[in-house]
Amino acid sequence: MSQSTSSRRGTEWMDRENRFRRSWNPDTVFQEVSPELHLLRLRNSFNETGLAYKPSRGRRVCLYVRTLPGLDAEPFFERLRAEARTRGWQAGQEFHDDQGPQAPMQSIGWLQVRKHIREGFSDGVIVTDRFHISRDGEQYIDELRFVHESLGVTVLLVPEAPT
Repeated sequence: MSQSTSSRRGTEWMDRENRFRRSWNPDTVFQEVSPELHLLRLRNSFNETGLAYKPSRGRRVCLYVRTLPGLDAEPFFERLRAEARTRGWQAGQEFHDDQGPQAPMQSIGWLQVRKHIREGFSDGVIVTDRFHISRDGEQYIDELRFVHESLGVTVLLVPEAPT
């Protein structure tokens, strides 16, 4: 990754801007936004675009679970299916990675989710929490952006931050 790309995608520019604002307004109290709240707001704003798109066939979503090796994924899938039913969406393919935490681009199941969304078989994905996609914030944002650019939605049962 080039230096210019990483600085645009990271949060360094926000830190610089905050320092600049504080230097010009030393009496103003600035409240920091938690990284988790930032991710929640980003996902919600991306989802607005995906939810504005109303497929004539109804919304089809795939379900994704990442577990540790040997852990039963069925209880997770039951909760994801219930969420799809609650929203009136059709739950399509179910994808499961059982290798524990790893980068999304190294997860066979997640790559299949991306393929389904990219090829139009799914209008998004329902996941238990963000850590099922990635523990790394930048990688998580990349995956949110991919789903968003495909006019899809990313739904989490457990949001990134308390609402």
